[in-house]
Amino acid sequence: MLERVPSHGEFNTARPVRQQLIVAKTVEDVEALRDIWEATGATEVDSQLDYFLTVVRYADQVIRPHVVCLKREGLPSLMAITRLENLPVPFRLGYRTLWRPRLRALVATFGGILGAENRADEELILSHLFQSLDRGDADLLLMRNVDSHGTLHRAALVAVPWMRKAHHLPKSVHWTSNIPESLEIFLEGRSNKTRATWRKQDRLLTEKYGDAVRIRHFREPAEAEELFRDMETVASKSYQRRLGVGFMNTPMNRALIELGLRKGWHHCWMLYIGDRPISFWNGTAYAGTFFIGTPGFDPDFGKDSVGRITMFRMLQDICADPAIFCLDYGQGDAEYKSSFGHRTRTEQEILIAAPRPWPVCVVMAASALSYINIKAKHFLEKSDWGQRLKASWRRGKSKASTVS
Repeated sequence: MLERVPSHGEFNTARPVRQQLIVAKTVEDVEALRDIWEATGATEVDSQLDYFLTVVRYADQVIRPHVVCLKREGLPSLMAITRLENLPVPFRLGYRTLWRPRLRALVATFGGILGAENRADEELILSHLFQSLDRGDADLLLMRNVDSHGTLHRAALVAVPWMRKAHHLPKSVHWTSNIPESLEIFLEGRSNKTRATWRKQDRLLTEKYGDAVRIRHFREPAEAEELFRDMETVASKSYQRRLGVGFMNTPMNRALIELGLRKGWHHCWMLYIGDRPISFWNGTAYAGTFFIGTPGFDPDFGKDSVGRITMFRMLQDICADPAIFCLDYGQGDAEYKSSFGHRTRTEQEILIAAPRPWPVCVVMAASALSYINIKAKHFLEKSDWGQRLKASWRRGKSKASTVS
């Protein structure tokens, strides 16, 4: 469909810019956009076309793709990469989930606004995405991991009325660091104690288990089944599994790892003692960045620091890889992220309702509960009994997951 519309922002010219708007709602329509998609240069693997389609095919709550593409004559194309999902919206008060209604939502991939060179471009492609809400394609638009100080965050929130957007959503710190040529250089910026502790832990593990200790680097498609087996062996015992996070041996995770192995993206470092898998660190190398996944280790060997030793072996290989320039630790407050991350940015979800009563009510209710939770968390963090309550909840969650 060709539309004659005024040019936008700084690209204003004497004549209108010819634009073709395409909304791809099937896998076949998405495949037809491959040349344009690849030309936009997605910087996060979640927004890579084959990765995106794998999620569409295997994720239980995904209904279909919903990709908005704006082809502009003489200007770069713009894309908004989203999936239409049956999205559960949890209504939480503290650690208790009061209600979890499901709404049809357009869920944007990480880094899913492609081709935008400035805020004017972001506003333009978002305006077409908002039109999908206006037409009734979905009840909500969810954008995750948006830089809270970036132009996209501002462009999305100023475009809709106050009642249609969620407020007081929590913010998270995202950690990254540069990758030097060697692990030794990487550790130079750390304290003498950190370097000495790592070397001591590595030496003690070797002294304790001798030649039985080995680390294997999985990266070939033929190794997939063995990798899944050993990851599941470790992950099933890890505390991440008890909390409901980390590696899950689901069809979607298997398909994504198989894709990553075929493309040369996925890497996993597995520490063994004898033939027994003990710990692993994995992640995805894409567009010059290594995105760390959720690690796992067998708690029976926690005192041997097997997780940290495996991490350093991973870092050693990453530093030696000339194609990797940046290490992305993701969000969170894990100790290793603050210890080894050089840079941070603050991220926040953006949740916008369609202009209809039910979605607006859901977003407003979620905003109110988020505000209450923030105030309660601030109060509890300043009291000893609040910290004990939090620790007690986590212990109970772990026990309940173990029993189930």
